[in-house]
Amino acid sequence: MLIDYHLHSQFSCDSHTNMEAICQAALNTGLNEIAFTDHMDFTWPHQYENHYVHDLDNYLHTIAIFQDKYAGQLTIRAGLEIGLEKHRLNEYEKILRKYPLDFVIGSVHEIGGIAVSQKAFFQGKTKAQVYRQYYSNLLECIRMFDNFDVVGHLDYCKRYAPFCYEPGDHLIAMDLITEILDELIKRGKGIEINTSGYRHCSGMCLPHFDILRHYRQLGGTRITIGSDSHRTQYVGYKAAETTDVLKVLGYTHISTFSQRREIPVEI
Repeated sequence: MLIDYHLHSQFSCDSHTNMEAICQAALNTGLNEIAFTDHMDFTWPHQYENHYVHDLDNYLHTIAIFQDKYAGQLTIRAGLEIGLEKHRLNEYEKILRKYPLDFVIGSVHEIGGIAVSQKAFFQGKTKAQVYRQYYSNLLECIRMFDNFDVVGHLDYCKRYAPFCYEPGDHLIAMDLITEILDELIKRGKGIEINTSGYRHCSGMCLPHFDILRHYRQLGGTRITIGSDSHRTQYVGYKAAETTDVLKVLGYTHISTFSQRREIPVEI
């Protein structure tokens, strides 16, 4: 069973890839199931004119067209990647209650109005301060809001950090990481393995294998795999290799979702 549960299409502010091309790429890559998870970020990123899917009715209608077209070939789920912004959580709640989605990723892309992808976020901070601020904000958000299914790219701040990467960076703020994982397990939420991290200089997915092992040791079982693809060449990126890693780490299932309900699938 190969899945890609983190895909961005032309409905995302930072992608121009049409859904048809993504579906074809998924089939060519040997994927069994995908989820479109276009951006719903009200604040981030400032450099884009449109920060989120403006027409959710059209978005879901378009997904439905391809669900019908590829029935029997490819399972397609309707999802969103929402930005966990503390001052906008009530707005997200209203939207998520209104629309029939299969799957929701909760991600932190900005803190205090500053995108984590911007240089300004890192100015005047040490590496440890950046990691602790990021994880503290994520922890606070998931304690305030739980209308999501998995946390996206747990150590996302690593992707844009201007500091020299060191092999032990994923161990920074492990106390906060443990609190986050405990909180997710308690609330019946999961984490994704974001394979875009393999393209980082660390050569490691987001989060690090050690964090995935720690999550399993704490009792966590809900895991999705997503490429975070914005272009067709990354659809299904390293999905097969990552599934094999999960087996080594002691996982027996990956999580798929339908109508916001988890469907564990044996790997």
